Amino acid sequence: MPAAIIIYTYGEDSKGKGVNYYKIENANGASVTLSQLGASIVSIRVPDKKGELKDIVLGYAGLEGYEYDGAYFGATVGRCCGRIRNGKFTLNNKDYQLTTNDNHNHLHGGIKSFSRRIWDAMVRGDNVIFSLKVEDNDEGYPGNMTVEAKFSFDDDNVLTVEYSAVSDKDTLCSITNHSYFNLNGHTNGSINNHSLKFNANSFIPVDETLIPTGEIRKVENTAFDFRNFRKISDGLAQGHEQIDIAKGYDHSFVIDKEENTLVLCATAESEESGIKLECYSTQPIVHLYTGNYVHVKKGKEEASYLEYSGFCFETQGYPDAINHPEFPSNVLKANEKYKQTTKFAFSVI
Repeated sequence: MPAAIIIYTYGEDSKGKGVNYYKIENANGASVTLSQLGASIVSIRVPDKKGELKDIVLGYAGLEGYEYDGAYFGATVGRCCGRIRNGKFTLNNKDYQLTTNDNHNHLHGGIKSFSRRIWDAMVRGDNVIFSLKVEDNDEGYPGNMTVEAKFSFDDDNVLTVEYSAVSDKDTLCSITNHSYFNLNGHTNGSINNHSLKFNANSFIPVDETLIPTGEIRKVENTAFDFRNFRKISDGLAQGHEQIDIAKGYDHSFVIDKEENTLVLCATAESEESGIKLECYSTQPIVHLYTGNYVHVKKGKEEASYLEYSGFCFETQGYPDAINHPEFPSNVLKANEKYKQTTKFAFSVI
């Protein structure tokens, strides 16, 4: 049966503009709630092994958190997610300077990322579709760009996220969703007892500012070897100089797949709740972030979140690829279409 989509006005942003929330509820009572602010996922409620619904994503108490967020809870981030060294790149023999918002680096699209804007929204069938227009030189990027984010949630508890974009100039584009998952429920503290598995033989090391070194390193015999299920805590306990640098996992895993094919990239399980998350994507990279710098006192439902309260599966292109010719490019050619699809499939172990 078609999903029920409930629209309600949640409140106003700091400029007095109203923000609608869109709740997609399936035939089983599970639901995903989305916000116009940041084209964000603000809630995912799925059944645990007892059949009880749990909200398994971190979120802010109100719109102010999403508007001025530092953690990007549930957000759509771009034009180019991840970090770009010193906010600088050269494209078509022209030098560009992006805004810098992570020490000297550019992170997740800059100061006014896609995550901090109110998107236009519409319901089409079972889909909630957000759209956004950004101007040439926005945050320093070339090109007027139109972006679309489409969300659906079916009766099998599969959340599908589809991003597309077109620019009138050559530009950079790598868009992702930045949800933080805690499969025990968003109020349940640490995710260190979660077990993860990646379809990845390699990961990308970073320097002290979390910028890729350019190396692609094998995971074998390291704390990054999640080719079979292992707990996050086991990886952290094994130790690695890369974990010391990032204070946890904040690293890109290179998925073993053919270009633009939708495959199972990563899986997470919690024995405590019995909830399983499978992440499928067309993207070559899943960036694992274990919330190493999260410190939010006012989360939703009066929750507070500290480091390791949630993990992210950020499906994306190669990080800082524009400054690493050895990496596949994130350049979007003028008038060509960027597309990526990610599916988050929830079930019980």
